[in-house]
Amino acid sequence: MTHEVLERNAKKLLADIDSYNMVQYPIYIPSKARPKKVTAQALEDAGLKYFIVVEPQDYTSYREVFEREQLIKLPMDNQGIDYVRNYCKIHSAQNDWEYHWQMDDNIKDFRIRVNNKNVKHSAKNILSASETYVREYDNIGILGLCHVGFAFARDNEVDVNKQVYSCVLVNNHVLANWRPDVVEDTDYSLQVLEQEYCTLLLNRFCIGKETTSTNSGGNDNSDAWRLKRSLGLQKHWPGAFKITEQYGRVKIQPSRIWKRYTHMPRGQKIDLNGNDLSNFF
Repeated sequence: MTHEVLERNAKKLLADIDSYNMVQYPIYIPSKARPKKVTAQALEDAGLKYFIVVEPQDYTSYREVFEREQLIKLPMDNQGIDYVRNYCKIHSAQNDWEYHWQMDDNIKDFRIRVNNKNVKHSAKNILSASETYVREYDNIGILGLCHVGFAFARDNEVDVNKQVYSCVLVNNHVLANWRPDVVEDTDYSLQVLEQEYCTLLLNRFCIGKETTSTNSGGNDNSDAWRLKRSLGLQKHWPGAFKITEQYGRVKIQPSRIWKRYTHMPRGQKIDLNGNDLSNFF
């Protein structure tokens, strides 16, 4: 599949965005010590169902905010975000889902980028269109939406074989797991690519997020925590990542490792619903 075709199909999705109204795959929101509706509210506003995945120690406080059927209680406390993400993947696969969504719990809205502006739009349309896009190919390991803070700098409608993060559609057939003590979204994206699946970043479908602080629940986000995860990247991907400091905070420098992966999405003639795609491209 050429990049020109990928771009054309992504533009068509955006032009027809309001026609996509069915989200087929389950949505999981891992959350820790933050029992409030942020991502959940954006999904509810669009009429979408979801699971909040919480530790046993937090379950009671989350029950004050969420209905019982919206909550999944993990078996153990304090096992790390890798444990939670892997649990979501296993849970969805055991329920016979081919894909599942994972979303950070601090996504305040969903947007589309039109006329160089990030315009708020229904999560239902955006997620449904994203699912449609991924089903047109048979080797997509994970798809992600773009953060509003980066959308203005993206020249392409879609980027192939880049890191995806925060709001992702995961292919349950990929034999990759989130690992502990590493920048997990970077590491998982690279594991997908090593297996010759592709990653897709839809740059015109965006998420707006609340600002993360060190005392607002969720991940640790301390300097020590960030350094430990950065060192984990160096361990798993030797020579690919350099650690620096910016404004007093640990930061990973941009890496050229992504240029290593040149395989492209493959179009399939029949999608998962049995529709003939032969004339789509």
